[in-house]
Amino acid sequence: MDETEIEAWHRRIRVDEPLGENSTRYMLRIGEQGLENHIATFKVEADPANGFEEYLYWRPLTELMTFSLLRTPCATERTAQLVAEYPSRFVLVATQHLPGGGAVVQDGRVLEYAHPRHLVMVHNQEPFTQISETVADLAGIWVPTELLGIPAGEPWSMAPMVDSSPLARATAAYVASFANDIAARRADVDTDTEVAVAGLIRAVLSTHRADTFQPADSELYVREVSRSLIEQNYRDPAFNADTLAQMLYVSRRHMYRYFADTGTTPAKLIAQRRLDQARRLLAGNSGMGLAEVAAASGFASAGTMSKRFRAEYGMSPSDYRRSAQSETAQNRQQDSGGD
Repeated sequence: MDETEIEAWHRRIRVDEPLGENSTRYMLRIGEQGLENHIATFKVEADPANGFEEYLYWRPLTELMTFSLLRTPCATERTAQLVAEYPSRFVLVATQHLPGGGAVVQDGRVLEYAHPRHLVMVHNQEPFTQISETVADLAGIWVPTELLGIPAGEPWSMAPMVDSSPLARATAAYVASFANDIAARRADVDTDTEVAVAGLIRAVLSTHRADTFQPADSELYVREVSRSLIEQNYRDPAFNADTLAQMLYVSRRHMYRYFADTGTTPAKLIAQRRLDQARRLLAGNSGMGLAEVAAASGFASAGTMSKRFRAEYGMSPSDYRRSAQSETAQNRQQDSGGD
């Protein structure tokens, strides 16, 4: 790989725009030594071996493990011997952004995947081989089987799955965003969010394993994924309903169908989230100018924010700030007994 590819990957996962100060693990593996020093639970082979490169951000959480990586073509194998030597209770869930793809092989069965359509799911307790024939950027999570409804210690077999359903595409978009934000951008995350992410994976699995999982409401999960992506991206003024549809790998019209019975639309949800943020900043940050508030809330300019704000609330941002601060002062005076 050349520096241009590596820099483009770093820009794409926005590693220089941290969301928190949490520690993460950055690993660089190069050539034959990189292959020899790879994680012991996998056998990795590349041809030629001295051309192997892997750049990896990896961060364990309370329940999940997240990763974002860029690497040259290789084969990653979880052999029967490695399964026996290094038992695992995790299911790997991943997706790829770069054009191209790869394949997951198990017992002669070959499942091909390609950007941007597929979500790949593999049980780490089952032997498999993952093959990338082009430079690949994979982002994903490791989910413990207990969070997928399988009691700890209970034997469970799961064949690899490559899914391109609307729910899977929505989940792939969320998994990539979540993994990059957590592993590369050091974002804060609580246990409830980890469990919710696992619930999303379980919903996808439910479409494959009706005998194990309860059927899921796909429309509900796609809406929840959409709201999560809005929460992660609304501060970007270029983010809109069309961008959201692209992240979900569906048409704008198809995406809107998921919200047909909700009384709202993705565009309205994005606009409302920006207005909510602007209101919070106006009420609580008297030192921020209107341009700063607009930029921090995802508006292209203070003028755009003012226009949207007045249309929604019937007053300008400045009037709202004065009103909110006056109300806060009155409440403080009442709390202090009027002194």
